Amino acid sequence: MALVSILIPAYKAQYLRQALTSAVGQTLQDIEILVGDDTPDAALAPHVESFGDPRIRYFHHGFQKGTLNFQALWRRATGKYVKWLCDDDVLMPASVEVLASALAVNPDSWLAFHDRVLIDGNNQVVSTPPPLLQPGQTGLVDRSYLVQRMIGGINNFIGEPSNVMLDREQVDVERIVDYRGLKLDFLGSDVAMFLNIAERAPLVAVGGYLSAFRRHDGQASRVMSSNFSAGLYEWELMIRCEAAAGNLPPSHLEAAKRRLQNLYAQFVGVLPEIARLHANLEELTTRPADQLLISERFQADFAFARASVAERIAQRKQQAAQARAAATPV
Repeated sequence: MALVSILIPAYKAQYLRQALTSAVGQTLQDIEILVGDDTPDAALAPHVESFGDPRIRYFHHGFQKGTLNFQALWRRATGKYVKWLCDDDVLMPASVEVLASALAVNPDSWLAFHDRVLIDGNNQVVSTPPPLLQPGQTGLVDRSYLVQRMIGGINNFIGEPSNVMLDREQVDVERIVDYRGLKLDFLGSDVAMFLNIAERAPLVAVGGYLSAFRRHDGQASRVMSSNFSAGLYEWELMIRCEAAAGNLPPSHLEAAKRRLQNLYAQFVGVLPEIARLHANLEELTTRPADQLLISERFQADFAFARASVAERIAQRKQQAAQARAAATPV
């Protein structure tokens, strides 16, 4: 049994070797590396097996659904701590050691995170978000801080799953990505997870840029992918929910409304569901906060948006299935 399980839910081969190389090269050696191959035909097996490292365990899942791949790997993990690593991201050598140490020193916390840089397909740094702390510093982040800075600011300053480590013995992986009973289409694996864990215990922030999140054309999160608009309107859902619950003060709603207006304005011409939501944003400052979530107009527009995303996802799956069938020899 290892101290840390590094879980790599994989679907693409393009950057997988770099991700695995960064996992194998961690300064903390007490690790296991689990790779979940989500391709329908186990296409990633040769890439993983070529490493010949006994700490690497390969599993062909073939779900073609990232959440299921995440959860299946979690159930196979044996480590006290779990470190996510997406198949196109990279860990700096000290990432696992620093986060495991932070959780060991703060046993009441269930999640630790560090800063990350953003890189492109050529490994060039394209963005360095402002640091939360200086290298070597640690601090505790409570849910109130998350709601006001992350939700009110529409700013996921923690970042993607590759930047965090969780205490596997404390976290319920089946429910941790839900938000108020909803299965989200975009923000569940990061923002909702952070909020859910912070309800039970503060998060541990560690200073230092110890991972790299890659932006490239092949990402599921790329602009105009099937579920992209959910990455817009799910922020509004959270703003309304947290305001209605009294967690986001009314004084923050004017700024949140402006941020949503600017965000939505970029896509009103191409995403009909965003145009509908954009037209109703004045509610955020004209309607009592405790009624923001029960607004009939918002509920109707939100349902329309979720249905639109579900339809696009279904179409994408059908097209992929047709492409595989066409490529299969008779």
